[in-house]
Amino acid sequence: MYLVRPSILVGVGISLLGQVLALGEERVITFPTLVDLQDTPYNHLYDNNQVTFDIKSKSTVKTHEELFVLASKPHGHATPLLLDSKDDQAIHVAAQTFAHDVYKITGQHPKLYNDTLPHHVERALIVGSVSSDLIKGLKEVKRDELEGKWESYEIGWEEEPLKGVKEGLVITGSDRRGTIYALYTLSEQMGVSPWYFWTDTPIRPRDILAYSKTKRLSHGEPTVKYRGLFINDEHPAMWGWAQQHWNRKPWEPAFQVEMYEKWFEMLLRLKANYHWPAMWASMFDVDGLDISNGLPSPAAPGPNQVLANKMGVVMGTSHHEPMSRNKPEWDSFGVGSWDYNENRETLIDFWRYGAERAKGMETLFTMGMRGDGDEPLSGASNALVQNITHAQQGLLKEVYGDEFGTISQMWCMYKEVAGYYLNGLEVPDDVTVLFADDNYGNLMSVLPPDKQDHKAGAGIYYHVDYVGFPRDYKWINTINLAKTWEQMNHARSFNTTSIWILNVGSLKPLEMPSEHFLSLAYDSDAWPRNSVGKFLRAWAEREFGEEVAEETASIMRTYSLYAGRAKAELVNGTTFSLTNYEEAERVLAGWDDLVHRADKIYHKLDKATKPSFFQQVYMLCAGQANLNRLHIAAGRSHLYAFQARTAANTFAKEALDAFYKDANLTETFHSLLNRKWDHMWDQTHINYYGPLEPIRDSLPPIKFVNPYQPSRPGIPIKEHALPGYVAYLRVTVENLIGAWPGDTGKNCERSYKCPDPTLFAMDPYGAKTRWIDIGSGGPKNTKFTVTTDEDWLIVSERHGKIKWDGTEDVRVYVSVDWDRISASGNEEGVYNTEGHVLIKGDDLTNVTITVPINLPTPPPKEFEGHVEGDGYVVIEASHFTRSEGKDGYIFEEVEGYGRTLSGMEMLPSTIQNFTLGQGPVLEYDFWAHGITADEVEVTLHLGPTNNFIVNKELSLGLQLDSPEAQEIHPIPTMLLQDNPQEEDFKRSAVGAVPRDWENAVSSENRNVTVKFEVNNEEWKKGGRHTLKIFGMTTGLVVERIQIDFGGIRERGYSYLGPPESYRM
Repeated sequence: MYLVRPSILVGVGISLLGQVLALGEERVITFPTLVDLQDTPYNHLYDNNQVTFDIKSKSTVKTHEELFVLASKPHGHATPLLLDSKDDQAIHVAAQTFAHDVYKITGQHPKLYNDTLPHHVERALIVGSVSSDLIKGLKEVKRDELEGKWESYEIGWEEEPLKGVKEGLVITGSDRRGTIYALYTLSEQMGVSPWYFWTDTPIRPRDILAYSKTKRLSHGEPTVKYRGLFINDEHPAMWGWAQQHWNRKPWEPAFQVEMYEKWFEMLLRLKANYHWPAMWASMFDVDGLDISNGLPSPAAPGPNQVLANKMGVVMGTSHHEPMSRNKPEWDSFGVGSWDYNENRETLIDFWRYGAERAKGMETLFTMGMRGDGDEPLSGASNALVQNITHAQQGLLKEVYGDEFGTISQMWCMYKEVAGYYLNGLEVPDDVTVLFADDNYGNLMSVLPPDKQDHKAGAGIYYHVDYVGFPRDYKWINTINLAKTWEQMNHARSFNTTSIWILNVGSLKPLEMPSEHFLSLAYDSDAWPRNSVGKFLRAWAEREFGEEVAEETASIMRTYSLYAGRAKAELVNGTTFSLTNYEEAERVLAGWDDLVHRADKIYHKLDKATKPSFFQQVYMLCAGQANLNRLHIAAGRSHLYAFQARTAANTFAKEALDAFYKDANLTETFHSLLNRKWDHMWDQTHINYYGPLEPIRDSLPPIKFVNPYQPSRPGIPIKEHALPGYVAYLRVTVENLIGAWPGDTGKNCERSYKCPDPTLFAMDPYGAKTRWIDIGSGGPKNTKFTVTTDEDWLIVSERHGKIKWDGTEDVRVYVSVDWDRISASGNEEGVYNTEGHVLIKGDDLTNVTITVPINLPTPPPKEFEGHVEGDGYVVIEASHFTRSEGKDGYIFEEVEGYGRTLSGMEMLPSTIQNFTLGQGPVLEYDFWAHGITADEVEVTLHLGPTNNFIVNKELSLGLQLDSPEAQEIHPIPTMLLQDNPQEEDFKRSAVGAVPRDWENAVSSENRNVTVKFEVNNEEWKKGGRHTLKIFGMTTGLVVERIQIDFGGIRERGYSYLGPPESYRM
């Protein structure tokens, strides 16, 4: 983990009691066999009434390993738990759950005792907080290091810890949640996934559970103090599911104690402690009460609120719902307008009730005020919202009196409120500043360097689900885990660690990225740079078993990259190019490969594990693959209709099939486990008409052609064309959208009377092939031949038959046998020639395709770097030639970041700002073959980050060969909300984001293009050149580099850009 220097590093929450992972920690639980328990130390497990066992099993533990047996099914034994009756109720609830975990695994249920054990009991799990009388009364067992710590624990075997107890496993927490986490950590090691209810991960039966006596398991204070999840945008999925699962009437609240009991248990098993409840149609603090005569007076907490406190969960309300009261409460019980200036007294009374109701409940109060319904506050100013917060603090002081100093508070800088902060908003020192991301996973701010002493610190409100501009994303997991790590690393490095809260929408199917986020929050040190693979491996082993863990982790790591390229709801028929770089084909092939691999694993698994794997892996891969297929097929139907190809109908039908397959996949999920999750994937996601979700999915527009109508060249007729000629073949080529024979209007710049096509020039270092499609153009089966006029020009098909209905079109690949090309005398420069591919059909179609060839002088054998091909050089940023650090800073690779491979970022993350050319540097050697143009365009593909350090612009330097480096500030300082050219509604809805934000987050990329003059002899004759990227500030992640000599520009659009260039 990279940390800032001590000058700006304050209390980062480093683990004080050992580096133990929340997921994948050192194993202390073992599963011995009867053979392992035959020695004298385990005689207490037997009694005179037990039968003699026929022992045939082999030992499963290390020789001479001493074990403390927790439970043994063969012996009918479960070691009891001893608790302190005065300890917090939440500890007792967790202990009961732990005991039930043991029962679910072994069939043996431990008994629970308070304060003392029966005389005959000589062994126990002794569970308590460090301040309890039980733990303080242990003999020669010291847990002093836990005193005063937050949510820390230690577990260890002790000999004779209490009078009459021969041995015990002492489980001690610094407070109630520290104790709970200790118990649930053991449960997880025993085989109980935190998600056992929510993902149906099976709990595997075991005959014997034991603890290794020689090991101690401990964890210090978490990295982040308050770590939690936010149920939001819960309609239609989670609400519909809960309503049906718990048989609620349409007018009844769907989320009540039955659901929240499962939810809070899951949070605590994940080492979370904080929750924002669902708020669009729920009243968390009211639901379950009889309010037929109004709210209770005096104020009294509702059943959900009581349950949260009973289980040990800190409750809050969302970013726009102050004082422990939510929007539906105002809609139901508020009087007048949500306007502080006009309705101050009513609002004060409304908020006072929330403060009084929360008394005695562990609560983190949301402060401040936004407009009604999570919109900007009308007439807001810094002075107004500061006065509101001051009044709210006055209410808390009034209600809590001397206890006010113990009351946690936060003020969320969400959307336009972030703009207030940039303009000097004063946040009280005892209120945590909760910064938000931009709703698309890019931090807006971290705790500024000059405010590191802010007493209550700062935190992050982060999203993996969102409703709003530029598009909702609620349907599926589209989270790049490497990006999450990269962004939260900045939060950690700048001490923005008081609160991390994650908007998870309806949760499913976002369980895995949610756990990853919470794992980083609990112990960032355990998950350093490039730990995503390690996390996924541990997650997959726990969820599905060791045998498939490696392959499952690999699948989901690739899924994270693919899914993070674009929100599924933003993908359409033109997202991926259908003509350039075979981009659409490569995207689909990648998804199909994941589905194939996931399917193989699925069929290996036992019946109990299949539902969990389907939910967490298979349906994600299959859903994404199918959705991409649907949109690409729809896009092809449009393109091919324009080209008069009958295959337009084939792909229109393929889009329709994929549309129904999407519905079938959803129904398959809903039908699992006797429809346990019915409605949980009801979220619409196909064919948006604007930023917000459509009411129903609908098929995107598709096009058909008349299959019984032949292709007619039309007017004007080309010279020498056959009068009345009718074509049944269509010929199209890579990089062009025109079609031959005839004129489409796009066959050439002139639009009509166009010549036959010419492929883009080929060379030895560019793409190995070009493609030519031969397809149906009318109601007649047609035969074709393909010939070339040069022996070095190779085609993949020499003849074939095209079926009239467009279902058997043929793609012919053109390649070059470079060894057969004679370029004698070409010692310098580029040898140019051309060949031709002649396509003839028995319908009299005759199309000649010109194939230009460029054969440059090859680079010397000793050259190392990338080589120009097809008129450009494309480099993955991690494939540098040289890297040099400076003053402890260096460019590091963040594996899996971005859209294609990884990203390079200057680390560690600090306020360091190097002078241009003086910081760490990445150097990229490349070979150009001779440039005739006067300038070259260099485009950097950067991650879509924001200027997250207040009043500071992120920057880097770029240099091509020897001219002076150029300083680049890629993120606009003008905010979108201040851009008068944008529509008013959008300006008010997006908040204080950069002017280019909509495009950056929609493409998950920010392109920065710089032009360099190259009009000198060195460039004209070709040779080695060097591009340098200089680090200046942290925070900019370089994914790819495009050096365009014209080849990219002339090809036009693609989403991902060309594949990486040839590398020597």
